Amino acid sequence: MGFKWLLAMALILAGLNASAHQYQARLDEANWQLDPSPLSCRLRQFVPNYGEAVFEIKSGEPLTFYLDTQRPVRQPGKAKLLVTPPSWRDQLSSEEVADVVWQPGHRPLQLSENNASLMLAQLEIGMNPAVAHPNWTGGEAVTMGVSAVNFQSAYRGYLSCLAGLYPVGFKELRLSLLHFPTNKYGLSGTVKKRLDLIAGYLDLDPSIKAVHVDGHTDSDGRRGHNWELSRLRALEVKTYLEQQGVSQDMIVMKYHGEGSPAKRNSSNQNKAINRRASVRLVR
Repeated sequence: MGFKWLLAMALILAGLNASAHQYQARLDEANWQLDPSPLSCRLRQFVPNYGEAVFEIKSGEPLTFYLDTQRPVRQPGKAKLLVTPPSWRDQLSSEEVADVVWQPGHRPLQLSENNASLMLAQLEIGMNPAVAHPNWTGGEAVTMGVSAVNFQSAYRGYLSCLAGLYPVGFKELRLSLLHFPTNKYGLSGTVKKRLDLIAGYLDLDPSIKAVHVDGHTDSDGRRGHNWELSRLRALEVKTYLEQQGVSQDMIVMKYHGEGSPAKRNSSNQNKAINRRASVRLVR
């Protein structure tokens, strides 16, 4: 970044006035918007002439914080996460808390759960998190500040949203492998619990367009018997999902006998893996 970048960072951390290169909502326009749903909780603030600062947690996934900028970033680099006091607490100084990655595109910053949680905790006590970063073309540093004004009311709604989040999300449910004992096709309690989660999720996520159910066996027994056994396994899964309210029009069922093993049928452990049905969600 060179001497100009280091000098700009030093000025920022020293708390000097660099208003020409700072972006933050004024006190009279700072506002927090909550977008609640059973599958995600988004808490966001619009920063004039800059973009949006967003906290988001999706069902089954950790909290993240990201910036969506109006202008695309051209050059990768490094940024610094800061905690700055509000103007009426001028006895406090800015504090640098982490170095973070700055990357090209309209979402140049995405923080891990630890740093995102730190930012939320600072907002809760009235402090203003900020990001010091290169400008959009990689030159002199600017800062983007997130204001704690009007945060508390939205944060209470955010906590309420968290309490109602579905326990698992798409990443966990998009492929489920359901295993069976030798020569059996009945559904165990564990398998039914998984299918209950899938059915409940499908009721909440309209982006799911199809549910692929595939039946399989190991290599023990006659091929014809295994073909039928794989059909029965897939049919049991399909029927149970329909009983839980999943539309039969969404379900695509296939069965493969022993013909598509996940592992070579060279050990009892591998055979146990191959005695399965899979459920795959397609968006």
